[in-house]
Amino acid sequence: MDIQELKTSIAKNKNCPVSVIFGEEEFFIKEAVTMIKTALIDKNDPNSPVIEMSGNDTPAATIFNELRKRSFFQKSNKLVIVINADSFVEKNKDSLESYLQNPSPYSDLILVCTKWDKRTKLSKLTEKIGRVVDCQKIKDYQLPNWLVARAKYYKKTINLKTAQRLAEDVGNNLAILDMHLEKLAIYNDKKNAIEESDIDALVIADRNRTIFELTDAVAQKNFSQAFKILNQMLIHGENSVKIITLLAWQIRRLWRARQLLAQGKDENAISSELQVVPYFKKRFFEQVKNFTENDLMKKHASLLESDILSKTSTFNKQLLLELLIYKLCA
Repeated sequence: MDIQELKTSIAKNKNCPVSVIFGEEEFFIKEAVTMIKTALIDKNDPNSPVIEMSGNDTPAATIFNELRKRSFFQKSNKLVIVINADSFVEKNKDSLESYLQNPSPYSDLILVCTKWDKRTKLSKLTEKIGRVVDCQKIKDYQLPNWLVARAKYYKKTINLKTAQRLAEDVGNNLAILDMHLEKLAIYNDKKNAIEESDIDALVIADRNRTIFELTDAVAQKNFSQAFKILNQMLIHGENSVKIITLLAWQIRRLWRARQLLAQGKDENAISSELQVVPYFKKRFFEQVKNFTENDLMKKHASLLESDILSKTSTFNKQLLLELLIYKLCA
């Protein structure tokens, strides 16, 4: 089922022995977990227990013991959430199958995974007594329709043309799109409809997102996507010096992170030192792994060369940037 089908399922039956939430769209994953939490937690019971554990760090025995255990003061079902559950599932398939054949009447289990094989016996057991929620990323062309539907959550309307404009300005990041929708709803407190003029007044393309997407495209050697993002930045008024500065800043951080990983430092310590925003942490380290130190050194040299040219030559600035992106992707 998808996120919409989950809402229908919860409306019919709040308690569920097991829910598997998987996919790459973190916004949908967080929304699914929140929906299940909201349905299960008794607001009148301050002892409504929610236990969250990491599948990477918590022994399987601890998780199963927590599921079977019932606290003395517990009135409603306990909610046990296992995040990063892929390795836990892979290593404990037999134990999970046994558990699902006789699940605890006192606990509901949520497994949050990146991937989920629907062909397995475990998956079939899960679907028989619980829920499997597929949280895949939506395509660019689906964004306007998603925005139209999501605006209703804020008791607003937005037409497809305006939604397309918002999607083009902000990009395919549902969390950031939702943040802008919320701001627009507050800004439009006395109006029912969100209009293009409101976007002009309030929404500024998010530089942090854009620079992450640009370095993502460079890391994947995706010329067309990199050029698309570059053009988006130019349309929004970014000048060549600023774009090169932003790229150089990100490349330096990736280079430093690569060095710190080689020294044995963990991701949390590196994030703290480099002030990586928690929301972008996962994507940041995915980028780090896509480059070698030698790659980053060469790219930084290309950026310095382009920076000097952008400030001292009469060379066409857009062509200069396109040549730079071509060189970075090569």
